[in-house]
Amino acid sequence: MKRKLLSLCCCVLLLNVCGCTDISRYIDTMAAGSTEQLETVERTEQDTQLAQKETETEEEASSETESTQEEVKEITISFAGDCTLGGYQGQGAGGQFVDYYNEYGAGFFMESVKPIFESDDLTIVNLEGALTSQPLVVEKEFPIKGEPEYVEVLTEGSIEVCNITNNHIMDCGTSGFQETVNLLSENDIGFCGEGYCYETEVDGVTIACLGYSVWGDSQWLRDTIQADIQRERENGTDIICIMFHYGTEKENYSNSTQEAISRFAIDSGADIVVGSHPHVIQGIEEYNGKVICYSLGNFSFGANRNPSDKDTFIFQQTFEVDEEGDVAYGESTILPCSVSSRPDCNTYQPTPLEGEEGERVLARLKAYSSVYEESIFE
Repeated sequence: MKRKLLSLCCCVLLLNVCGCTDISRYIDTMAAGSTEQLETVERTEQDTQLAQKETETEEEASSETESTQEEVKEITISFAGDCTLGGYQGQGAGGQFVDYYNEYGAGFFMESVKPIFESDDLTIVNLEGALTSQPLVVEKEFPIKGEPEYVEVLTEGSIEVCNITNNHIMDCGTSGFQETVNLLSENDIGFCGEGYCYETEVDGVTIACLGYSVWGDSQWLRDTIQADIQRERENGTDIICIMFHYGTEKENYSNSTQEAISRFAIDSGADIVVGSHPHVIQGIEEYNGKVICYSLGNFSFGANRNPSDKDTFIFQQTFEVDEEGDVAYGESTILPCSVSSRPDCNTYQPTPLEGEEGERVLARLKAYSSVYEESIFE
């Protein structure tokens, strides 16, 4: 600005020397130009400051969005079906579970699905039968037991939780059952059912697993389920998983008792219901925004050397939990499998199915789920 005023003074002096007396118009013109340039600079500075503020606001909004996204935790739980680690009394010789165990070791059985289980946050199966050194004490068509060392199938297979309430867990009496419970505890494997509730924490999210055998829909059972769920909610549990052992064997469609008690569990506050016992797959219902997976079928099932129906699946549910503990459903995934790595016999090694075979299992599940008002396939 000082340089501008100096230029104006020089011009005045020059005009006077040259004998020009009317210089006011020239001075006014120069001064107006100076003022316009000053106003232009001021406007440019204001625009720059405004742009900076807008950029800062956008960055803050972006940071807040990222912060909000980071506050939601994703927990993925895998569910698989009946695991009979052993066999039954009177089972034919050759091709038994024990033969594969002796030849290939404990890691063989879950070898094909272990990568799936290792990538989740929790894996839950139904342990169908005791793992004990105690003898069988019940008389039934298929009394089942496994040796204590078979617990390594679970530990080496990245299985963290077993539902232990079923119609074979007491085949070796209360002493065999207690040995099984102690064995699972010693090997850091959780268990639920028969009065036990398994509770754990993953990344700050609390999870509870409850198990029940259902041979009829009684008020006592409903009161028990409701009280157990209420207790967990009062304790601040974020995710409650219910495992039912129910249904009709070899029947691909759920019955009215399964449906009534499962829906009751959801209405009582359960986040997901998963079933076992039929030894075959059944449909998957979506009820009040929650999943009811009625039967996962067999998985590593030592009580049948060559089942005619080898289809099974792993069901994975991802839960999204925010800082307030509110739980929302994320991705639901069905992983079709066979109970065996071979089609002509049972190797007791669950194996993922891909391509046409995988699509075939999904088509079966979709058909069995069509009877529900809403299903996972809709």
